[in-house]
Amino acid sequence: MRYISTPLERTVVTDIAVVVLDTLRADAFEAAFEWLPGTRFDAAYSTSHWTGGAHASLFTGMYPSEADVTVADWSLSTSAPVLAEQLSAAGYRTRAFSANINVSPAYGYDRGFDEFEGTRDIKYPKPSVFNWYRHLEERERPRLAYLTGAAAAMRGAYDTGRSLRLGLTEALAGTRFGADDDGAGRFRELARSLSPSEPTFLFANLMEAHQPYHAPPAYRSGDPYELGPAFEATLRNRFDDPDDAVADGVEREYVEPDPDRARAAYEDSVRYLSDVYREAFAALSATFDYVVTLGDHGELFGEHGAWEHGYGVYPEVTNVPLVVTGPGFPDERTDAPVSLLDVYHTVLALADGTDPDRRGRDLRTAGDERGVTYLTEYSGIASMRRETLRERGYDPAAIDAVDVEYRGLVADGYYGFETDEGWRETGSSPVESPREAMTALRESVPDNRGGDETAAVDPATRRRLEDLGYA
Repeated sequence: MRYISTPLERTVVTDIAVVVLDTLRADAFEAAFEWLPGTRFDAAYSTSHWTGGAHASLFTGMYPSEADVTVADWSLSTSAPVLAEQLSAAGYRTRAFSANINVSPAYGYDRGFDEFEGTRDIKYPKPSVFNWYRHLEERERPRLAYLTGAAAAMRGAYDTGRSLRLGLTEALAGTRFGADDDGAGRFRELARSLSPSEPTFLFANLMEAHQPYHAPPAYRSGDPYELGPAFEATLRNRFDDPDDAVADGVEREYVEPDPDRARAAYEDSVRYLSDVYREAFAALSATFDYVVTLGDHGELFGEHGAWEHGYGVYPEVTNVPLVVTGPGFPDERTDAPVSLLDVYHTVLALADGTDPDRRGRDLRTAGDERGVTYLTEYSGIASMRRETLRERGYDPAAIDAVDVEYRGLVADGYYGFETDEGWRETGSSPVESPREAMTALRESVPDNRGGDETAAVDPATRRRLEDLGYA
C-alpha cells in the first residue's frame, strides 16, 4: 500500500487489479497455475455459464437476470452505477484491457474506465471486409478454406486488400510466421509498463483458454484441432435419436467433435496462458497491492452431452478459479462457498473500506460465514445460435424443446443444479430441501430482463462472435 500525505492527513492508497482468465476450468487451473500465490477459493462459483452474465455480476454485484445481461440482451445497460464508475467517483484512475468482444465498448463495458484497450477482437472489422470468421467456421478443411475464402473475397463486393490481409492474418495465427501474441502477451507488456502515481484500478480479460484453442507451436502436444460449431453437438445430444432434431427432408452430414483432441488443444492453450500470465503477474504484484485472478466460467468437452459453455449450469462450467493475492489473503486454501458477486463487493471494500450496498460479501471474511447461498443462472439459447442451427437444417421445434432455463444453488460443501434429466447434486446439502431453497432464492431476485439482443448486435460484431463459437 502507498500513502499520500496531505496537510491534514495521511491517506492510504490501495491499487487493485482484477484479471479474468476467460473460459478457464477449475481443474485445468489447478494443473497449470500451482505457482500462483494467495488465498485459493476452491468453492468459487460464477453466477452464469457465459462471459456476459459473469461479467455483469463482477461489474454490478447483481445476478445477470437482475442486471438484464442475458442471452436476450448482452449490453451492460443497467442504470445502477457499475464497478468502474463507482471507483472513478471514489478518486480512482480506471484502466481496462480486454481481448473479448463480449467485454468491450460494443456492449457498454467501457463504462467508468478512463482508458479501455484491447486486441483486434474488440476492434472488429468493417462490414466491407470479407466474413472470414463465418467462412472458416463452416468448413472442416481449414487449409482449403483459406483458398476458397480468398477467391470469394476477390469475387465479392469487398475491400479486397483489407479482406486478403485479414485472411492472411487468420491463416498465420498460431504459426511461427504469425504476428506476436495478441492477448496475454500484450497484457504482459501493459502490466510491466504500469507505475501508478494515483489510486488505480485495473481490469483485464484474457482469452487464450477460449475456443479456438490456438496455442503457439511450441506448446502443442499434437496437431491443431478446430472444434468448430460444437453447439450443434449439444443440441443433438439432447435427443435419444439425434435425427429427431433435424428438420423433415434435410439430409444432414455430421461429424461428432473429438473430446480427446479438443481437451488436449485446450490444455495446451492453458499451459501457454499460465507461462505468460506468470510474467504479467510478477509485474502486477510488484505494483498493485491486490491482484484478483479468476475465471468467468469453465468449459465442457462432451461431459453431460454438452460442449463449450453454451448450455446448462453444470459444475464444470460454474465452478471457477479464484485466487486473491495481497494483505489479508495468506497462501492457503479454503472451501468456503463464494461467488463472483463477492469479488465485486471485495474490490469496493478494499478500495475505500465501505460495505457496498449490493450482493456479495468481503472475501476476507468468507471463512467465517459459511451459511450463505448463491444462485447460478442459465437463461436459454442465444438467438444467434438458434439462427445458425436453423440454417444448418435443424427443426425449429427441436430447438424450442431444449431452449429452457436452468438454475443452481451453491451452499457450504454443496452444489445442486437443474438439468435435462432433473435435479443433480454434488456434496451434502447443509440446507433442508435445497431445490426449494433455490426456488425461494430465485424468487427473491428481481427479474429485470426485457432487452432484445438481436437489435444490439451489428453485423461486424456478429462475425467475430461467430468465430468464437457464439453462433
